[in-house]
Amino acid sequence: MPNQIDALVAAAIHDAKNALMALDTQLGEIERRPTSADFSAARATTGRIAGQLAELLTLYRAQGGQLRLAIDDHDLHDFIDDLLTELGPLPGNIQLDCNRDAADQLGAWAFDAYLVKLALLDALRNALRQARTHVALTLKAAPQGGLCFEVADDGPGFPAAILAGENTASAQGTGLGLSFARLIAERHATPAGKHGHVALANLPGANFKLTLP
Repeated sequence: MPNQIDALVAAAIHDAKNALMALDTQLGEIERRPTSADFSAARATTGRIAGQLAELLTLYRAQGGQLRLAIDDHDLHDFIDDLLTELGPLPGNIQLDCNRDAADQLGAWAFDAYLVKLALLDALRNALRQARTHVALTLKAAPQGGLCFEVADDGPGFPAAILAGENTASAQGTGLGLSFARLIAERHATPAGKHGHVALANLPGANFKLTLP
Protein backbone atom coordinates (compact mmCIF):
# COMPACT_ATOMS: atom_id res chain seq x y z
CA MET A 1 0.00 0.00 0.00
CA PRO A 2 2.72 2.60 0.81
CA ASN A 3 4.24 2.09 -2.63
CA GLN A 4 0.84 2.56 -4.27
CA ILE A 5 0.25 5.75 -2.31
CA ASP A 6 3.69 7.02 -3.26
CA ALA A 7 2.91 6.34 -6.92
CA LEU A 8 -0.39 8.20 -6.64
CA VAL A 9 1.29 11.19 -5.02
CA ALA A 10 3.89 11.32 -7.78
CA ALA A 11 1.20 11.03 -10.47
CA ALA A 12 -0.92 13.75 -8.87
CA ILE A 13 2.02 16.12 -8.65
CA HIS A 14 2.89 15.42 -12.28
CA ASP A 15 -0.67 16.02 -13.47
CA ALA A 16 -1.02 19.24 -11.47
CA LYS A 17 2.28 20.51 -12.85
CA ASN A 18 1.16 19.85 -16.43
CA ALA A 19 -2.22 21.51 -15.83
CA LEU A 20 -0.59 24.62 -14.41
CA MET A 21 1.84 24.80 -17.32
CA ALA A 22 -1.09 24.60 -19.74
CA LEU A 23 -2.85 27.38 -17.84
CA ASP A 24 0.35 29.43 -17.97
CA THR A 25 0.39 29.10 -21.78
CA GLN A 26 -3.27 30.15 -22.00
CA LEU A 27 -2.67 33.18 -19.82
CA GLY A 28 0.27 34.07 -22.03
CA GLU A 29 -2.05 34.25 -25.02
CA ILE A 30 -4.49 36.46 -23.11
CA GLU A 31 -1.61 38.65 -21.95
CA ARG A 32 -0.83 39.61 -25.57
CA ARG A 33 -4.18 41.40 -25.83
CA PRO A 34 -4.98 44.77 -24.20
CA THR A 35 -6.16 43.63 -20.78
CA SER A 36 -5.74 44.01 -17.05
CA ALA A 37 -2.37 43.69 -15.31
CA ASP A 38 -4.03 41.04 -13.17
CA PHE A 39 -3.40 38.53 -15.94
CA SER A 40 0.35 39.12 -15.66
CA ALA A 41 0.18 38.53 -11.91
CA ALA A 42 -1.88 35.38 -12.43
CA ARG A 43 0.62 34.04 -14.94
CA ALA A 44 3.49 34.70 -12.56
CA THR A 45 1.65 32.80 -9.83
CA THR A 46 0.95 29.77 -12.00
CA GLY A 47 4.57 29.70 -13.16
CA ARG A 48 5.78 29.74 -9.57
CA ILE A 49 3.43 26.94 -8.48
CA ALA A 50 4.29 24.82 -11.52
CA GLY A 51 7.96 25.27 -10.71
CA GLN A 52 7.45 24.23 -7.09
CA LEU A 53 5.58 21.09 -8.15
CA ALA A 54 8.33 20.22 -10.62
CA GLU A 55 10.93 20.68 -7.88
CA LEU A 56 8.95 18.49 -5.50
CA LEU A 57 8.59 15.76 -8.11
CA THR A 58 12.33 15.88 -8.81
CA LEU A 59 13.15 15.53 -5.10
CA TYR A 60 10.71 12.63 -4.86
CA ARG A 61 12.35 10.86 -7.79
CA ALA A 62 15.81 11.47 -6.34
CA GLN A 63 14.76 9.91 -3.03
CA GLY A 64 13.59 6.83 -4.91
CA GLY A 65 16.78 6.60 -6.96
CA GLN A 66 14.90 7.43 -10.17
CA LEU A 67 16.38 10.82 -11.03
CA ARG A 68 18.37 10.93 -14.27
CA LEU A 69 19.89 14.15 -15.54
CA ALA A 70 19.72 15.04 -19.24
CA ILE A 71 23.21 16.49 -19.68
CA ASP A 72 23.84 18.18 -23.02
CA ASP A 73 25.74 21.15 -24.44
CA HIS A 74 23.77 24.40 -24.34
CA ASP A 75 24.58 27.81 -25.78
CA LEU A 76 24.74 30.08 -22.74
CA HIS A 77 23.31 33.14 -24.47
CA ASP A 78 20.29 31.13 -25.62
CA PHE A 79 19.89 29.60 -22.17
CA ILE A 80 19.79 33.00 -20.46
CA ASP A 81 17.34 34.30 -23.06
CA ASP A 82 15.04 31.33 -22.40
CA LEU A 83 15.39 31.81 -18.64
CA LEU A 84 14.39 35.49 -18.77
CA THR A 85 11.52 34.78 -21.16
CA GLU A 86 10.11 32.15 -18.82
CA LEU A 87 10.56 34.48 -15.84
CA GLY A 88 8.05 36.80 -17.48
CA PRO A 89 7.09 40.39 -16.58
CA LEU A 90 8.83 42.00 -13.61
CA PRO A 91 7.15 43.78 -10.72
CA GLY A 92 6.75 47.44 -11.66
CA ASN A 93 9.15 48.73 -9.00
CA ILE A 94 12.02 46.26 -9.59
CA GLN A 95 14.87 46.52 -12.07
CA LEU A 96 16.61 43.33 -13.27
CA ASP A 97 20.16 43.61 -14.63
CA CYS A 98 21.76 40.69 -16.45
CA ASN A 99 25.51 40.39 -16.96
CA ARG A 100 26.32 37.49 -19.30
CA ASP A 101 29.97 38.28 -20.05
CA ALA A 102 31.03 34.66 -19.51
CA ALA A 103 28.66 33.55 -22.25
CA ASP A 104 30.93 35.25 -24.80
CA GLN A 105 34.02 33.52 -23.40
CA LEU A 106 32.58 30.05 -22.75
CA GLY A 107 30.06 29.81 -25.55
CA ALA A 108 28.44 26.57 -24.43
CA TRP A 109 28.38 24.38 -21.33
CA ALA A 110 27.15 20.85 -20.60
CA PHE A 111 24.33 20.66 -18.05
CA ASP A 112 20.67 19.72 -17.60
CA ALA A 113 19.04 22.89 -18.90
CA TYR A 114 15.55 22.06 -17.62
CA LEU A 115 16.57 21.40 -14.02
CA VAL A 116 19.11 24.23 -13.82
CA LYS A 117 16.51 26.61 -15.23
CA LEU A 118 14.03 25.54 -12.53
CA ALA A 119 16.60 26.26 -9.82
CA LEU A 120 17.45 29.68 -11.24
CA LEU A 121 13.80 30.63 -11.76
CA ASP A 122 13.13 29.87 -8.11
CA ALA A 123 16.11 31.98 -7.03
CA LEU A 124 15.07 34.86 -9.29
CA ARG A 125 11.43 34.81 -8.18
CA ASN A 126 12.50 34.81 -4.54
CA ALA A 127 14.89 37.70 -5.21
CA LEU A 128 12.15 39.69 -6.98
CA ARG A 129 9.81 39.18 -4.01
CA GLN A 130 12.44 40.31 -1.48
CA ALA A 131 14.20 43.10 -3.40
CA ARG A 132 13.51 46.75 -2.73
CA THR A 133 14.50 48.08 -6.16
CA HIS A 134 17.15 45.90 -7.80
CA VAL A 135 17.99 42.29 -8.75
CA ALA A 136 21.11 41.21 -10.65
CA LEU A 137 21.70 38.00 -12.58
CA THR A 138 25.35 37.29 -13.41
CA LEU A 139 26.96 34.51 -15.40
CA LYS A 140 30.69 34.04 -14.89
CA ALA A 141 33.53 31.53 -14.77
CA ALA A 142 34.05 30.18 -11.24
CA PRO A 143 37.46 30.92 -9.64
CA GLN A 144 38.16 27.22 -9.01
CA GLY A 145 36.88 26.25 -12.43
CA GLY A 146 33.32 25.70 -13.53
CA LEU A 147 30.34 27.85 -14.44
CA CYS A 148 28.69 30.12 -11.85
CA PHE A 149 25.19 31.61 -11.98
CA GLU A 150 24.72 34.37 -9.40
CA VAL A 151 21.46 35.99 -8.29
CA ALA A 152 21.69 39.01 -5.96
CA ASP A 153 19.13 41.47 -4.62
CA ASP A 154 19.03 44.56 -2.41
CA GLY A 155 16.51 43.16 0.05
CA PRO A 156 16.92 42.16 3.71
CA GLY A 157 19.09 39.12 2.97
CA PHE A 158 18.75 35.49 3.98
CA PRO A 159 17.64 34.62 7.53
CA ALA A 160 20.48 33.49 9.80
CA ALA A 161 19.07 29.95 9.98
CA ILE A 162 19.24 29.59 6.20
CA LEU A 163 22.85 30.78 6.12
CA ALA A 164 23.64 28.25 8.86
CA GLY A 165 22.46 25.48 6.57
CA GLU A 166 19.06 24.83 8.09
CA ASN A 167 16.32 24.14 5.53
CA THR A 168 13.52 25.61 7.61
CA ALA A 169 10.43 27.47 6.49
CA SER A 170 10.62 31.25 6.89
CA ALA A 171 8.97 34.41 5.66
CA GLN A 172 10.96 33.87 2.46
CA GLY A 173 9.48 30.45 1.69
CA THR A 174 9.41 26.76 2.52
CA GLY A 175 13.03 25.96 1.70
CA LEU A 176 11.93 23.70 -1.16
CA GLY A 177 13.76 25.74 -3.79
CA LEU A 178 17.03 25.71 -1.88
CA SER A 179 16.85 21.94 -1.29
CA PHE A 180 16.16 21.49 -4.98
CA ALA A 181 19.05 23.74 -6.06
CA ARG A 182 21.49 21.90 -3.80
CA LEU A 183 20.36 18.54 -5.17
CA ILE A 184 20.70 19.64 -8.80
CA ALA A 185 24.11 21.19 -8.20
CA GLU A 186 25.39 18.07 -6.45
CA ARG A 187 24.10 15.78 -9.21
CA HIS A 188 26.13 17.67 -11.80
CA ALA A 189 29.58 16.05 -11.63
CA THR A 190 32.66 15.44 -13.73
CA PRO A 191 34.18 11.98 -14.34
CA ALA A 192 36.94 13.01 -11.93
CA GLY A 193 34.37 13.42 -9.16
CA LYS A 194 34.04 17.21 -9.00
CA HIS A 195 30.49 18.23 -8.07
CA GLY A 196 28.53 21.43 -8.37
CA HIS A 197 27.45 23.36 -5.30
CA VAL A 198 25.29 26.19 -3.98
CA ALA A 199 26.62 29.05 -1.85
CA LEU A 200 24.60 31.68 0.04
CA ALA A 201 25.67 35.01 1.53
CA ASN A 202 24.33 38.39 2.58
CA LEU A 203 26.18 41.25 0.82
CA PRO A 204 24.10 42.74 2.53
CA GLY A 205 21.17 41.66 0.32
CA ALA A 206 20.70 37.98 -0.49
CA ASN A 207 23.38 36.49 -2.77
CA PHE A 208 22.75 33.05 -4.31
CA LYS A 209 25.42 31.20 -6.33
CA LEU A 210 24.87 28.01 -8.27
CA THR A 211 28.14 26.59 -9.58
CA LEU A 212 28.34 23.75 -12.10
CA PRO A 213 31.52 21.75 -12.71
